[in-house]
Amino acid sequence: MNLANDYFLLYHGIIFEEVDKNKESLFTLNDDSFDIFALFLSITRKDFDKIYGLNIFKNISKQLNFDTPKTFNELNIIQCIIINFLQQTNQKKHISILNSAFTYLVNENFLVKENYKKLSSLFEPNKFIYKVNQTNTFSFLEQKNNLLSINKNLQIIIEDKILLRELSTIKDLLNNQNFSVGITGIMNAGKSTMLNALLGKELLGTSVVPETANLTIIKYGQTQNAKVFYWNTKEWQTIIKASLYNDAMKIFVDETTNQFGNKLDIFIKDNSKCDIVELEDLHLYTSAKSSNYKCNLIKYVEITSDLHFLEDGVEIVDTPGLDDPVIQREDITKEYINRCDMMLHLMNVSQSATAKDIEFILNALIYQNVTKLLIILTRADSVSKAQLDEVIEYTKKLIKEQLDIENKNSSLDYILETIEFIPISSSMALLHKTSRESEALKNGYTLQKTGILDVEKYLYDNLFGVKSVKSELIIKANSKKLLKVIEKQKSILSYELQLSSKTSDELKTEFKSFQKEKKEKEKKLIIIYDELVSYTEDIKQYIKILHNFITDEILNLKITIRQRVVSDIKYTYETTKRRATKQRLTSIIQTAIQDILIDIMRDYKYKFTQKLEMIFIQYINRYKKLGFEIQNLDNILDISIFMNNSFKNISF
Repeated sequence: MNLANDYFLLYHGIIFEEVDKNKESLFTLNDDSFDIFALFLSITRKDFDKIYGLNIFKNISKQLNFDTPKTFNELNIIQCIIINFLQQTNQKKHISILNSAFTYLVNENFLVKENYKKLSSLFEPNKFIYKVNQTNTFSFLEQKNNLLSINKNLQIIIEDKILLRELSTIKDLLNNQNFSVGITGIMNAGKSTMLNALLGKELLGTSVVPETANLTIIKYGQTQNAKVFYWNTKEWQTIIKASLYNDAMKIFVDETTNQFGNKLDIFIKDNSKCDIVELEDLHLYTSAKSSNYKCNLIKYVEITSDLHFLEDGVEIVDTPGLDDPVIQREDITKEYINRCDMMLHLMNVSQSATAKDIEFILNALIYQNVTKLLIILTRADSVSKAQLDEVIEYTKKLIKEQLDIENKNSSLDYILETIEFIPISSSMALLHKTSRESEALKNGYTLQKTGILDVEKYLYDNLFGVKSVKSELIIKANSKKLLKVIEKQKSILSYELQLSSKTSDELKTEFKSFQKEKKEKEKKLIIIYDELVSYTEDIKQYIKILHNFITDEILNLKITIRQRVVSDIKYTYETTKRRATKQRLTSIIQTAIQDILIDIMRDYKYKFTQKLEMIFIQYINRYKKLGFEIQNLDNILDISIFMNNSFKNISF
């Protein structure tokens, strides 16, 4: 693969088709061009959704002599052209400027460090090494408590209600941050035993038979209980349809329907049913062995516990096995992993590095944006140290070989460096954590030797330690918010200081001026409000007109469908002397409905957009005439963006 393919695969997790390489001749190069290249290459889908409507983005696009990309796909085309251009020029000074720009973007928090490492690896893999700033030696919890202390002190001295609300918001943001840890692995990888050892309590059942057949979310709560969520009607119908083409799914559906029969309706509702159960009774719902197939009806389980490990916003998800016959449950696992801050993938040391393991690991790292991956080799007490080392090297070798196949010319160092290995004996660790350490010691296992302390240290360092990317971003973002509050308070105090130096007459004069200005603005605001009410009524009336338009079109649709069906029946009979088949008529009806409804919605969207744009322009012009200044007008409301978001589930 070439550099463009490597970039899109490693950075965006997509495969992007080549574009016309001659388009780079459109570039208007200047001293800032390579800085702009770096900015464009750094933009992800999430960034694009935030910035594509900004004037500054439009101006930067013009500097490259390109139209502003309106979709993420259009941005990808520009990124591809830039990469092809860089590959052709291949000048050391250009790469140096590019990497300097990447460094600037990561320091300004536009680019996260993990994405920075990917970009620098791609564009200068052997020469450019990012060095983490080591000036911060405080953990996340220490910095968080420090910010909360500053926040508390500011609340004492600040009287302004708006600033006090901002401080309250910052406090809530700091206290309500969640750190998600996903636990994955194939069936019988030992997830439940390891998780019980990590939590220091037997929350989840363990057995040779797969116990946890459902996604289980464990979070902090002062009361210990469990919520069991069942499949809803739509989801269950999807499972039934999938069983028609999948033998394992068919067995799953058959055993469930045979077990419950007409009683399925008790559990499967239009909206997902939720049961609250005691923890000691949870196995009666989730255990593949004890639940009498009730686990088949459950989508996921949410457990709250007052365990200390969870207290700082840690949320752990124990997933179904990756070889789960229910595709929907495996899809839920993959969807959740995409939102995790880190992933712990468990492999039984005696059956590790299966094809399913390697596939999932690579998928998580390349396509699901997982930036931290710990591979835990369970049942380490069943093999020797030499055998453990052999398993680790074998797993690394398989991952590297698969990367070579999928991504031949990219730097492999970044991917491999994200993976760490820790062997553990979960059963011995659980004995230590549940006051049965004498049994573990008899088997020669101290708590340290079990490996569970290494797992705990890994989690703490990557969630709350000085190297944690997420915690660093949280601290920096809230620090900036606090600084803004302080600056606003300084401005208030500065103004009060100015007032204190004025005479009584000067204060009276200024107060009268403020009152006069206030009354004038209040009058203007009343005018604006009245006009806004008028515009709102205008839109409501127009919606009624559009409703009548759709009603008429639907009636016409019925007539059109009838005509098409009658014509086809007549034509089929005249040519074949047979009746048109049910499948043929169904296809005609579905095609007509789809085509005509799309035309109707397209017209509806166009008419509504035109109306909104006309009202918006009228309102803004009126706002200006009344003497109000409008800053960043383009960011107030983009009608096209609003309409695209409103109709995003409809394909035109």
